[in-house]
Amino acid sequence: MKNKYPDFNKLNRLLVACFEAEKLYFNAADDAKTTELKRFLNFMAVERNRMANTISNELSSRDIEPLKLDAEKGHQDRTWEEIKDALEHFNSEIILQQCIARDRNNIKRYDELINSHQLPEMTLGILYKQKQQLEWYIKQAIQHKDNPTTKEPSTRDEAMNGPSDSTEKKTTEVDERGRIINLKAM
Repeated sequence: MKNKYPDFNKLNRLLVACFEAEKLYFNAADDAKTTELKRFLNFMAVERNRMANTISNELSSRDIEPLKLDAEKGHQDRTWEEIKDALEHFNSEIILQQCIARDRNNIKRYDELINSHQLPEMTLGILYKQKQQLEWYIKQAIQHKDNPTTKEPSTRDEAMNGPSDSTEKKTTEVDERGRIINLKAM
């Protein structure tokens, strides 16, 4: 089968790239500070794992040995200084941008395999579906990057009360009993 379809080597390299993307998302989720961002990044890591396992199963079903069955996740080789530095200087926008760049690079790999038509139709169908999923996930990541609730609080007040909306002006008014009522201008 391998001799009949020479692009299985490229598919095997795509498998490794999928596992590396999973590792990137997993490690970013490990460092993220907000719960919403952690959940999003973990979901993205799981999806990359599913894609990689589908490719691995496709290779195995054609009697081709997958190059890598799992990616090493976590920061096992980090020193405590590196962990401290990552937690103190974590920037969600930069991390999401790196993840998006990795996914765009993988889409190029998918395009190369799909456009060459050197793989069986069933395999090409799987790759086309995964490419569409990646494109949709990139859109989700871009939206998530622009979401203010995924950004780390910059001040103590913002951490306690949530992000402030600069478009709303807060004013106060005193009612007949002398209580202060907070009002929001529209």
